[in-house]
Amino acid sequence: MGDRLGILGAGKLGTTVARLAASAGWDVLIADARTGPMIELIVSTVASGARLVGVDEMLTSSGIVLLAIPYSHVSDLDPEKLAHAIIIDATNPWLEADGANPPESPLRGRPGIRLVRSLNHVAYEELLAYAEPAGAPFRMAVAVASDDVEARGEVAALVDALGFDPVELDGRSAWLLDANGPFFGRRLSKGEMTAVVSASRRADRLTW
Repeated sequence: MGDRLGILGAGKLGTTVARLAASAGWDVLIADARTGPMIELIVSTVASGARLVGVDEMLTSSGIVLLAIPYSHVSDLDPEKLAHAIIIDATNPWLEADGANPPESPLRGRPGIRLVRSLNHVAYEELLAYAEPAGAPFRMAVAVASDDVEARGEVAALVDALGFDPVELDGRSAWLLDANGPFFGRRLSKGEMTAVVSASRRADRLTW
């Protein structure tokens, strides 16, 4: 499907990524469970260059799909409709919405789902403010975590196109991106992020 990105969720993160990806030359399809003139207006003004389509069309037509929806809505998705694509999980559970002990995402560890954790540890405002071309000094890093090396590499290429230095991690390091992890809410360079990863792995070894 070439450089086609599907985005589920026309909120702030979804429209921001859509705008950056479309500016980078990607074909972007964005879908939202909500319909009507207001969603059409939001996409046409905030995510210029993206096409608003139905959810099913977006899911079946995109090689990479970004989940830019509330964490609690992930359980509503049909896993079979996600099986053909690389799925970027950018969702985070929040205490106010999901409680102190939210259930594990039903997509994690599910056979047939090519899941990559990314774009959940950085605010949409930072994505808009700090996107830079490759090679720019002080370019911000974005982590990309998965045990699926091929899928991880494709998402890393997307992150690079969006304007950020990808830092690829294996699945066991995905916790670093969580809301209580060391990446969350911090503007880090690739070198700084890599140093945090190395320090966390040293700490892990010391606890064994």
